[in-house]
Amino acid sequence: DIYSIEDLAQLVDELKTANPSVRVSVKVPVVPGIGTIAVGIAKSGADIITLSGYDGGTGAARTHALKHVGLPSDIGVVEAHRALVAAG
Repeated sequence: DIYSIEDLAQLVDELKTANPSVRVSVKVPVVPGIGTIAVGIAKSGADIITLSGYDGGTGAARTHALKHVGLPSDIGVVEAHRALVAAG
């Protein structure tokens, strides 16, 4: 399980150590503060960040979570982009 950016960085490092040519992708929901989260993911060494808006759920999600949780993808993309550009 991943509880922090440090945990994520360790997992990314382990994956890249096991296979140096691998590209690591991290999928996260669009929630308030997604910009800060995206910067942390980038700093962890992940190559791809996939943002999942409120309309994109997982098969394991509860019914109410599929329709009533999260923010629209376009808001998340704008916030994440601004934060990533500001962080360099």
